This record gives sequence, structure tokens and C-alpha cells, in this order.
Amino acid sequence: MKLPPARYIIMQHDGEWKINLDNRYYGPFETIEEATEMAVETARKAADAGYPASVLMMYGSRLERLWPDPERPI
Repeated sequence: MKLPPARYIIMQHDGEWKINLDNRYYGPFETIEEATEMAVETARKAADAGYPASVLMMYGSRLERLWPDPERPI
């Protein structure tokens, strides 16, 4: 059985840095770096458990993949 993807999206929400996963917000984080570190750490754990995981940064309405390496297929 294929597991659903875990997409951790880093974004500003209500003026604070947060991580969105399945339309739930986690945080706030003081800096974008802190949010990114937490998202990547959590995504690695999900990937180790067998979930296809990725970390994305939201820039306005555009998403950019940060982890795994954007050059590597998921």
C-alpha cells in the first residue's frame, strides 16, 4: 500500500513563519531558518518511516522545493 505524501510547506501566516502540513499550521518560528530546519528534520523522519516527504517554500502563490535536493526526483 502506497503511503500519502507528507508535504511540509514553509510560509508566512498572520505575519509569522509557520509550517503547513495537511492544512494545519505548526509554529510560529522566530526565523525562516528555524522553520526550515524544523521542516527538514521532520520530513527526514517521515521519509525514514516510508512516506514520500518534501519541504517546500511558499513565495506568494509559488512553491519552491527545498528538500530533498530540487535536482533529485522525489
